[in-house]
Amino acid sequence: MQPMRGYAWVFRGVLDVDWEICAYRTYQELQAKGMYTAEEIGKYCMVKLDPDFPKKVRKGDFIVGEFMGFGHDHDHACLSILGAGVAAVLCDTTAPYFFRNSIERGLPVVELAGILDAVKQGDELEVDLEKGRLTNISSGVELKFEPMPSFIIRKLAAGGMLPLLQAEVAAGRIPKRLE
Repeated sequence: MQPMRGYAWVFRGVLDVDWEICAYRTYQELQAKGMYTAEEIGKYCMVKLDPDFPKKVRKGDFIVGEFMGFGHDHDHACLSILGAGVAAVLCDTTAPYFFRNSIERGLPVVELAGILDAVKQGDELEVDLEKGRLTNISSGVELKFEPMPSFIIRKLAAGGMLPLLQAEVAAGRIPKRLE
């Protein structure tokens, strides 16, 4: 997996999946209308904190958060982040279920203590998940983190668990149907 490069969008405080990241009520309304796609729900990503975020964020940018993905274990939050075009979430700490849901959907989440001291809004960043390195291109600061294991890298590179399994079935490595 190639290193990712984009700009930082910094959000402080506790970022709840059903409030700050993407309102659960919005998810329910979109689902009822049959409009539950990552692209559609991405239009509502982080709007409680920055109403114009989905319009301003560019494909490949990063959300840099403090306490990321707390609250319920709903996965619509990570889908909204993906739908907004965000390449990865970089945070001081994250809820385990948000981390798991994000990885399963193909969204990298990196816990990196002290990231809010090293990254400011708009900084250009490069993140290498395989080497465990974040480089703040704007300031020259480099931070290390535990590299992602190869099985997670494979899942992320495929776009999440479902696309990975579909590719494995298509390649004949997993039977289409277990007898």
